[in-house]
Amino acid sequence: MDSNQFFHDLEIYRTPSVMKDYFESKRTEILNQTELTQLARLKIGKFKIFLEEFYPLYLLSQSDYVADDAEVRIVDGNQSYDGLIKSARGEISKVEFTEYLEGYWDNIDAKLLNARGYSDIRMRDKKDLKTRTDEFMDKILNNASKKAKKDYRGVNIIILVNTLEYLDIWGFDRQNFITKLIERLRGLDFQADS
Repeated sequence: MDSNQFFHDLEIYRTPSVMKDYFESKRTEILNQTELTQLARLKIGKFKIFLEEFYPLYLLSQSDYVADDAEVRIVDGNQSYDGLIKSARGEISKVEFTEYLEGYWDNIDAKLLNARGYSDIRMRDKKDLKTRTDEFMDKILNNASKKAKKDYRGVNIIILVNTLEYLDIWGFDRQNFITKLIERLRGLDFQADS
């Protein structure tokens, strides 16, 4: 299936409640059709945009930061932002999402899952969990520092952090990690609205 066809209406403005309906509908379709599931795992075409830009914007739209009567949309392309939030008064805010991803390993895992239904356990990393967690924080900060070097004036940068692999499954204190991360992020000089 062509991702452009499947997501032909991905970039239109939606209220938070319509965002939820759209996301749940597409999620259900993806999970119920093997071909769509495999394309989503590989992040082929607009599946990448759906997972890395639409999904975070959807989550933001469900938060207290976006009013129920606002409208949001992603914007595909090479501009300095990923999404727009339009208030009921017509004021527009731009948002840029950034997240440290293990792209190489995620792609290998996706290919293996699609081919045989499971991926490999990577046992090559012999570091203790504390060291791995510290390195994870450093990778997030390195990714954020790249954004800090760019001009994002007029844009709100949102740093996404998935703690599942590095913290949650090992029983580490997620809140403590996030608190330390925020402290270190405040040391970066972003050229952005917030």
